[in-house]
Amino acid sequence: MSARLLKITLIYLFIISSANANEMMIIGEKVFKGSSGCANCHAMNSSDGNSRKMYFDRVYEVVKNGYGVMPAYKNKLSDNEIKAVSMYIAEKSKNWKNKLGSFVK
Repeated sequence: MSARLLKITLIYLFIISSANANEMMIIGEKVFKGSSGCANCHAMNSSDGNSRKMYFDRVYEVVKNGYGVMPAYKNKLSDNEIKAVSMYIAEKSKNWKNKLGSFVK
């Protein structure tokens, strides 16, 4: 494969990946703010001052399998929806004060 073809291929893959990431963020926001009810419990927790980092893999496991009083969503959301909301939380929580401290410990 020539260097030019490789460069074009890499640019194409980057564009596709970016488009997929944007689509996943849109789906994740809809899940978080929508009928799944995430925001009902967790939006109120975004102001108490904790600075914990929300990692995708941990959020994914908690959403899928539950944790503490939070129920599992593996039978309520598709795996794609769980991945999308996990990506949304991991990205958007960088600006949240408590990082959903009651959500992931």
